[in-house]
Amino acid sequence: MTAEVYCATVLYPFAPGVDFDADRYAREIAPRYAQLLGDNCRGFEVREGQTSPVRPHPDNVCIASFWVRSAEAFGASLGSAPMKALMAEIDAFSSIRPIRQFDVCRVARYPG
Repeated sequence: MTAEVYCATVLYPFAPGVDFDADRYAREIAPRYAQLLGDNCRGFEVREGQTSPVRPHPDNVCIASFWVRSAEAFGASLGSAPMKALMAEIDAFSSIRPIRQFDVCRVARYPG
């Protein structure tokens, strides 16, 4: 039996007239967040929402997912002083109020 893997996801919903620098988020903020999760973090990704021919805007302008080995270690890392400082920086980064979710991964398969 394989060990459980968890995913902490942050969704930034589309908001008319609000700018969101997904490039900076992906290049600077998400890697720092993953680094503060330490060895518990198995990996992360940042996805930028795009328009499509039938939709004038994406539901979410950005989605970030962080895969971790331990729910307990994840919770503990959120209480550290460096993580609290980064979370304050993230809150000031955009006026979009993020939606946060924590899941257990039941299956994951990636090509390649």
